[in-house]
Amino acid sequence: MGNNDIVIDITIVQKELSGEILFRDMNLTLKAGEIISLLGPSGCGKTTLLRMIAGLESSGDGEITIDEKISDSVGFIFQRPILYPHLNVAKNILLGNNEKLSKIMKEQLVNDSLQLVNLSGFANRKVTTLSGGEAQRVVLARALLANPKLLLLDEPLSSLDVDARRELAREIRDLLKQHNICAIHVTHDKDEANIVADRILEWSKICESGNGSNNNDQ
Repeated sequence: MGNNDIVIDITIVQKELSGEILFRDMNLTLKAGEIISLLGPSGCGKTTLLRMIAGLESSGDGEITIDEKISDSVGFIFQRPILYPHLNVAKNILLGNNEKLSKIMKEQLVNDSLQLVNLSGFANRKVTTLSGGEAQRVVLARALLANPKLLLLDEPLSSLDVDARRELAREIRDLLKQHNICAIHVTHDKDEANIVADRILEWSKICESGNGSNNNDQ
């Protein structure tokens, strides 16, 4: 990459999904330590772009270049919290850690992780008893435990009420900055974007929408 500060450089001529053009003429860069929000309506292709960055989708007719310093350490937080209902909060969090640790060290790791996301004392709670905001905090704690250098956030606050959304948006920004994690956050909520991001990019200004369908999972 020409600019040493740029860790992701995206140039997509065209992306098709199920035979339809989803978007075209995409140009996007992310700098080290930066948090950007992609602001656009549901169905425009924001989720597909995150999946392309994570390697879960092909890059279509184009190229996504990720700096090797972060390419092997990418976290993904989805719109709906993905937690295993047969495991309690502590065991769900520990899925983010691959080290062999003693029971005492695991307990300390979980307690530290929960303290980070303001859920101290929740270790033994069943995840089925959590509110939407609490569940996303557990997902965030698990993601941070894996020490990502890049975090992709796919409208993780969209199911929360306004007050909870604003509170967790501020917490997410603080944690990303505290851990020096660069992030791409997608949303259709401008207020949320203003809280989370260093830079807001309107989808319509960084690419041209195609003629694909408007499914929410795109």
